Amino acid sequence: MKRVNWNDFNDDDNVLEYLKSLPRYKNNSLKSAFWRITFFLKVIHCHLFKKMDKPLFVVFVTNNKCNLNCRYCYGHYGERKKQQDYSTKESVKIIDELKDLGTGLLTLHGGESLLKKDIGEIFNYAKLKGFYVSLNTNGYLVPERINEMKCLDNICLSLDGREENNDKNRGKGCYQKVMKAIEAIVENDLPCVLSATLTKDTVDDMEFLAELAETKKCRLQYSILYNSGELSSKHPDIVMSDSEIREVARQILELKNRGFPVYYSKNVLAAAIDWPIKYDEKMFLTKNDKEFIKNRQFVECYHGSLKYQIDADGRVITCWAQDDSHAPNIKTLGVKGAIRQCHENNQCRYCPFLANNEHNALLGLGVKNIINLMGIHFADIMKIKRRTVKKNIHPS
Repeated sequence: MKRVNWNDFNDDDNVLEYLKSLPRYKNNSLKSAFWRITFFLKVIHCHLFKKMDKPLFVVFVTNNKCNLNCRYCYGHYGERKKQQDYSTKESVKIIDELKDLGTGLLTLHGGESLLKKDIGEIFNYAKLKGFYVSLNTNGYLVPERINEMKCLDNICLSLDGREENNDKNRGKGCYQKVMKAIEAIVENDLPCVLSATLTKDTVDDMEFLAELAETKKCRLQYSILYNSGELSSKHPDIVMSDSEIREVARQILELKNRGFPVYYSKNVLAAAIDWPIKYDEKMFLTKNDKEFIKNRQFVECYHGSLKYQIDADGRVITCWAQDDSHAPNIKTLGVKGAIRQCHENNQCRYCPFLANNEHNALLGLGVKNIINLMGIHFADIMKIKRRTVKKNIHPS
């Protein structure tokens, strides 16, 4: 795809007009497989040539606004309604810069990305540029925007448990919205992951979620609510104790062993179960924490070296758990400069976070994790059928 000088466009209306003139990306199993394999080869290249400061995997938070205000949201996106979002021109410029820096895997989320009127064109442009693209969404707008999502390689839906428990933390009516989103995604043969944040309210719903994922032929990703520092004072009723967190990790491992479609590898779950310090005392280790590291089996961290997160306010952070308000910002340093500074500032070496460590294990070329993810990606690829989208028809 030819390089575009976005400075030649007067405003977002002109940018959108150009984006709508581009061909629609027609995803299929072979194309999706190609970009997944390409990303993996880039990881191998970085290890072989010791280039461990390359943003191969980037989480791009497309906008601040969210139509929910979940009680446990680390980014407080439900309270960011007055913050300025990226313009369409800014969004495509960021995508271009990431491509130049070697990014292969792009995860988009918000806020709620589907609130952006231009998000369908962002999806299409990112795919035309040659990224593997996944989307994290709360599901509310999926049915009405499903045609714009058909180019995506994966969709991750937030769902915490049974209707009563899910809606207690995420908002009344949320469960039914997600059920409709699952139906739309499954009907269109798109790979889907259910992402559950486990709190005291929802830990008893783990098997319910596992059975639902199996029935709907989705993958299941559990996220344990760790951020007890702030939440323990605001919402003490949903924060789990150290012993409860370890028990939840054991239950996830048991569900994995029973054959449910749990996303995580066993070594990632073991690292959470065997975390050497109480969860309410210390959740990150650096190379200086030698007394905790000795004779332990950790998953080495690659956030801040091969993976980064660009927030909707421009901050570049290593991951959601390192939400530094003074992090380097692309608005002042540019994408390349902010990523470089984030890498130089990073001190984190190990943590117990499940999703982070599954990605860490892949980026570290862990054999068992590669085998686990190969099975997941093969199943995803086989769900993507050839698309036929008319070139000149665009969603309003």
